[in-house]
Amino acid sequence: MKRRYQEECGFEIDEASDIAIRLRVLAGEIYNMQTTLEWTKRQFFPETAAGEYLDHLARQRGMERRPAAKAKGRLTFSVDTPLSYTLTIPAGTVVATDSEIPVRLVTTEDASLPAANYSVAVPAEAELSGYSGNVLTGMATVFVSVPSAISHVTNAAAFRGGRDEEDDTALRERLRENMLAPPNGMNAAFYCQLALSVDGVEKAGVVSRFNGDGTAKVFVHGSTGAVSDEVLAEVRRVVTEQGCLGARIDAGKAITQLLDLDIYVTPRIGFTMEDVTVLLTGAFEQYIYSIPIGGRFCLSALGKHLLETGCIDNYEYEMTMSDMVAGGSTCFLPGDVTIGVIQS
Repeated sequence: MKRRYQEECGFEIDEASDIAIRLRVLAGEIYNMQTTLEWTKRQFFPETAAGEYLDHLARQRGMERRPAAKAKGRLTFSVDTPLSYTLTIPAGTVVATDSEIPVRLVTTEDASLPAANYSVAVPAEAELSGYSGNVLTGMATVFVSVPSAISHVTNAAAFRGGRDEEDDTALRERLRENMLAPPNGMNAAFYCQLALSVDGVEKAGVVSRFNGDGTAKVFVHGSTGAVSDEVLAEVRRVVTEQGCLGARIDAGKAITQLLDLDIYVTPRIGFTMEDVTVLLTGAFEQYIYSIPIGGRFCLSALGKHLLETGCIDNYEYEMTMSDMVAGGSTCFLPGDVTIGVIQS
């Protein structure tokens, strides 16, 4: 701009002059405008859009970003000596894990420990949404706001189902798949979308020609376990009423298959084996839950999730582990986790 101004006017601009200052300000504004235009253009396309603009594109396809969810499980409260009265454990009772970064778990309903009984199991959930709320078996042992008559508390089974809000990468991939195979009232994508619209359904898969030509079966699964009979009945109603005319569509619960993790690792300096176990177990479960019904379990993809925890420098799978492809009606679930240390 300065060069062109000098060519038109025939004299050099003094850097301290009013016109020099004006040109610098104008150049900055033009640059900002060009940058904003480039950013705006990227928001028009799913491959480059981000944040709320990617949400807008997803909504045009009838899709929503999956929200964060809380891990759920049961807390077992017990006493050393049976009480002579019924003890009430109110909803909102808080227990925490005995870890460097405690996870707080909250009971979700009132419960009672009857007189002469030793223990009672109470439904509970993580206080905060996210994968960090997934707690291993036996980790919840710290009293926070527990009735004084209680002697011990623990979780006999792991708290599962906690997940972070779907990130842009995952939403973009779902949107891309939707655009490649748009629901048209007749294909598998359409019936999956119908099933996923039912509350309580986290995953859906379709097996075409399940009972011959003109038939299909939709298999569904919840966030951490099988859907209830009521949810299944609603899925069956929706796909039957809104399905293609003349097609015979049924719905069923997906078959579950447990996948175990058997691995040897080199912990990174500063991490204890307890830290490593918690982080790797969480990463393993997160990856397994992300695999769709009929999807593929890949050791390389799992390894990426494990390394991203930042707690290990290296890992080696047990020879029994291998890539697996689920059947069209099968949903993978995390099984047992065994972690050893690589001997140097």
